[in-house]
Amino acid sequence: MNPTIPQIRRVALIGAGNQGPKIAFRAAVSGLSASLFDIVPENLAKAVGLIDEWFGHHLAEGHLTGDQAKEARTRIQTAGPLDQAVAGADLVIETVPEKLDLKKAVFRDLDRVAAPGTLLATNSSSLPSSRLAAELRDPSRLFNINFSNPQHPEDRLVELMKGPHTAPETILAGDRFVRSLGMVPIVTLKEIMGFSFNRTWRAVKKEVLHLVDLGFVSPEDLDRAWLMDFGSPWGPFGLMDIIGLDTVRDIEQQYFLESGDESDRPPRLLDDMIADGRLGVKTGRGFYRYPDPDYKNPAWLRKEGPWGNDLTGRLYSGRTKHGQ
Repeated sequence: MNPTIPQIRRVALIGAGNQGPKIAFRAAVSGLSASLFDIVPENLAKAVGLIDEWFGHHLAEGHLTGDQAKEARTRIQTAGPLDQAVAGADLVIETVPEKLDLKKAVFRDLDRVAAPGTLLATNSSSLPSSRLAAELRDPSRLFNINFSNPQHPEDRLVELMKGPHTAPETILAGDRFVRSLGMVPIVTLKEIMGFSFNRTWRAVKKEVLHLVDLGFVSPEDLDRAWLMDFGSPWGPFGLMDIIGLDTVRDIEQQYFLESGDESDRPPRLLDDMIADGRLGVKTGRGFYRYPDPDYKNPAWLRKEGPWGNDLTGRLYSGRTKHGQ
């Protein structure tokens, strides 16, 4: 059997919040064309600013030459009307917030304006694409794709998931697309809420949030243990700051809506931090302060200097929950 696999040369990103600009950037530096769409003009303007910053960082770090950066930058366009954004696209990736009704509305619009052969994907990290399939006349072209942090060359993980409606040729095209970006596709062959690896991360995320929310331990100590044991550049709380605590809360809410189990309800800790404007990296403060979080300081890891008195302060101030 030799199926015809669509080749993806142009990708459209619907949503210019967290992931859309990152995927557009990765596509452009990999030689693909990308268009970026958002209904909020301010989001597009901010996304363009971030993309230009990333090009500057890649130049400074030697990942791109000046000519390469200049050429790649021309491959990213912002688009006005949705039909203009998806015109000529081989793949359209939805990257709007983790709200089912919003995603359904996006795919209804995409079904109306995208060409019949265009592949469609949702970047949802929790919602399976079958929840969106009914919005399309041809759901065989729909699948799940979830990126980690695609603007960094060292971040290569991408999860793909085949729904019961997804044609094999569609998921094979998605697999080839991910490889064309220099990234590694991890494929979930049967649909399940949250993919495979992402469910593993979710189990860690749920437990560490529970431990901190109930006052058993500080997020800093759990992150220290993670860094020391696994040698990663950040721990679970540092990673949640990068993702955005509002996004983390929305994802946890989807699991709760799915199960109805109170243990899956997002912890109050997240609601309190979000209400306080502490969303993570994008607001300059979450579990840590940015742009220079404590966990990047070797003395923090060793509990030296100002971090040596952290336990005393927690014990004698009566603080049992982070941020109190």
